[in-house]
Amino acid sequence: MQQNSMKNCILTLEKLRDAYNSQLDTSTLVELNAVIDDLKMADDHTESKATRSNSSLRAIQVIADVISLVSNIKDLMM
Repeated sequence: MQQNSMKNCILTLEKLRDAYNSQLDTSTLVELNAVIDDLKMADDHTESKATRSNSSLRAIQVIADVISLVSNIKDLMM
């Protein structure tokens, strides 16, 4: 991931966490925080390219989980 993209991804995940913190279950929050920490470490160039790629995939997975949870909650509210 390019450095600009990495920073944008970190900021987006942090905003996502802050916005939906009360609606997410504990395991999702733990995974989200772990992904954010992994991406921050990768942004500091302390990890290998394979580890950064794995972190990117985990970030996408967490975003999908959050979107799924939030959309399910909105469906239940209707």
